[in-house]
Formats: sequence, C-alpha cells, structure tokens
Amino acid sequence: MRTQKIMIGITGLGLACAGLIACKDQKIQGAGTADGRQMAPLSVSVMNLQQQDVDIESTWFGHLRGVQEANIKPEVTGKLLKQVYWDGTLCKEGEVLFEIDPESYEAALSQADAAVAVSKASVEQALAADDQAAKDVERYSKLVDSGSVSEKNYTDALHAHRRTQAALALAKAAEQQAIAQQEIARINLKRCTIRAPFTGVASKANVSVGDLIVAGGATLTTMSSIDPIRVDFVVPGKQILAKLLAPTYRPDQGGMVSPVKNFRVVLEDGTVYDREGEVVAVDSYVNSSTGTVNFVGHIPNPDMKLRSGAAVRVKAKTGVEKNALLVPSRALVSSMNHRFIYVVGRDNTPYGIDVVGGDEVTLEMPNGDGKTVPMLMQIITGRVKPLEESLKELGFDNPKDVQVIVEGGQMAALYAQANMGMRAAGMKEGFGTVNPHPFIYTHPVSTTPSVTAKQ
Repeated sequence: MRTQKIMIGITGLGLACAGLIACKDQKIQGAGTADGRQMAPLSVSVMNLQQQDVDIESTWFGHLRGVQEANIKPEVTGKLLKQVYWDGTLCKEGEVLFEIDPESYEAALSQADAAVAVSKASVEQALAADDQAAKDVERYSKLVDSGSVSEKNYTDALHAHRRTQAALALAKAAEQQAIAQQEIARINLKRCTIRAPFTGVASKANVSVGDLIVAGGATLTTMSSIDPIRVDFVVPGKQILAKLLAPTYRPDQGGMVSPVKNFRVVLEDGTVYDREGEVVAVDSYVNSSTGTVNFVGHIPNPDMKLRSGAAVRVKAKTGVEKNALLVPSRALVSSMNHRFIYVVGRDNTPYGIDVVGGDEVTLEMPNGDGKTVPMLMQIITGRVKPLEESLKELGFDNPKDVQVIVEGGQMAALYAQANMGMRAAGMKEGFGTVNPHPFIYTHPVSTTPSVTAKQ
C-alpha cells in the first residue's frame, strides 16, 4: 500500500502527533487519521460577523490649561499686610488677593496733592501778570500815535507781555507735571491692593504676611481661568492632509482646516468628561520634528471638575465607515506578521482568512445569552482580496451569515492548516471539524482570586 506524508507548516502542531498519514486508495469515513479513528470536533465560541456603519473616532493626547493664565507679581515695594483669599479658591475678577502696606504711598500722594496746589497757584499768578501786561500793550498802542507815550515805552510793554506769556506757559507746564506726579502717586497707592485680573482659581501663595515685597519681584501666586478651560492637543499632520484633500473641502469658504469640530476628553482615571468641547484654533504649520499640528479647544467647566495642568486624552468623531465588517478584537489571530480570522465553513471546518485590522470601536454587541454588552470590536478588511470575495468563495453571499471563531482560534488555526494540507494532497473528506457554540462575553478580570479567601 502506497502512503504519503502530509507535512503541516506549524511548529508544534498537535495534529501531526495524531498520525495524519493518508492513504490515497483508502476512503476515510469522517476520521482524521489513517487508521480510521474519529477525530473529536473542536469546541469553539463563535459570533456572527457584524456589518454596519461605524463612526470612526480618533484619540489624541493633550493637557488642560486656563484660557487665561497669569503670574501675579507686585508692582510696588512694601511690606505684605494681608492675604485676603484662601489658597486654591475661585476668585472673581476684581476681588482682593493681597494688601501691601500703603503708608508711604499715602504720604507720597499727599505730597503730590500739595505740589499740584502750588502749581495751580503759580498758574493763577502768571495769568494775572500776563493779563496786566496785555492791558499795558493795549493802552500804549492807543497813546503812541498821539505822542503821549514814547515808542520805547510801547516796545518795552510788548517785551514785558512776551515775558509774562512765557512765564504762564512754564507755570502751566509745571502744573501738568505736578498733576502727572499726583496720578503716579495715586496709581502706586492703588497698586498696594492687588486684585484678581479675571475670574479664576488662585493657587497657593508664595509669600507670607510680613514679607517685604519688591516691585517686579517674585510671583505672589498664579491664577488660571476655569470656565471654560482650555485643551491643548496635537493631531498628526496626515489627518490635516486628509481634510485638505477631501472633496468637500473648499478653501474659499474660510474657517479652520480641522478634521474635527467637537470633542470629548477622557481623564486620567479613564472616565469620560460629561461635557463636549469645541475646537477654537488650529496652528498654521506642521511641526517638522513631530509631524503634528497644534490644536486649541475650549470645554465648559462650570463645576470646576477640570483643573489646569491635568493630562487628558481627546476623543472625537473623524468620519464614518460605511458597511464596515467587524469582529471582536480578541478574534484576530497573529501569525508571521499577519493577522487572521477563522470562520466556520459550510462543512463545519475552520477556514483562515488573511485580514488587515483597522480602527477599534466599542459597540453594543449581543452577548450570546440574549443581552447586549459594550464590546471592543475591530474593523477588518481582506489583505489579499476583498473580504466579501473570500467569503463568497466559502459559500456565503451575506457576510452576516458567517460565524467567526472568537475563542478557540489558535486551535482552529491548527485544524485549518491540517485541513489545507490534506486538501492539497487530494483528499476530500475526513477533515478536522469544529463544534461552534454562541460566544458569551465575560468582562476581563485583572486580579487573581485568593486561594485562602474562603478558608
């Protein structure tokens, strides 16, 4: 009897140990071995291939900061008398934060007030002198023609008037200078009371009551506006390019070149913030080092749940995949830098299809027990040929009729490889089969139950 060995190209293939040696002259009656022993069907969990329109979401990394942020520094020098606000509290615009000893500035203002009074008196005196000189010129001009006043006296009166005019101008200039000094003194006195420049959260103070505060010196505290709060994040330049190349983009319509208008943020603990943000600015260039574009968004924060400096993930809908084919992410089996799904054929044998994994989305999927649960699904496409074409070759015109192996895929891959080798050898039956069961989703458990917990 002539025999032929079928070599299965999978390292450690368990089926090889079962003696997959076939005899071309022997008809195999539903068995997987040459001696006729029945190969038990492999028990697997399956879910029907899903096909639907899917919203494509993108995720980017970003951080929060205030729309307005300021380092609060003193503008005058003096001793700190009081810190009015509580560290880390919300302060309204104009609310007092600190008070600096105003004593010396009050004295300077009083001195400036006195200087203004003196300058005003000087102006009044100069005005009187100028008025008298002007009258002398007017009187002499009438008498010089009759000879009652000499030409010299008239000329002297003209020169005297010019001198009083100059003196008046100097007095008025001195008055303006005194008023300016008075305003400076008033401003300096006002600066002894440091107020919030906008509504926001003031951080912990960096000074203590009694410290000598120097104008333009160390930062007293920092303030950050809180509602709305700003979100800075970066988007890959290729997504901007995709927007520019989209048929619907019209540069003459103006506006921002953005793949997204609205977004949500995911906090560091994984929770999704319950309010939606809006993109307000997009940088005009792609960073040559990172290949990304800077984005700025604003998001409402009335409850002050978001704080400046926090790291977040920004999630947004960037498109729709029409009639996407999806499987649970766990259904994909990796081998030799390729990814496969294994489906149950019409003959109840597993078949592998080389696919390309796309975006992952969380969808409400049937659980196998009549319920639905949020499940991580992945969009797939055929690597060698369109996936729908591969399914038709297996006898499935409707992709939704295809049962995809979700659990047991690794062993199903061995069965599929064995069957493929046997078919290549010319055998038509006796291949390894699978026994499909509805896939029932169980949430992943991150901890191991204690062995001694019940003892």
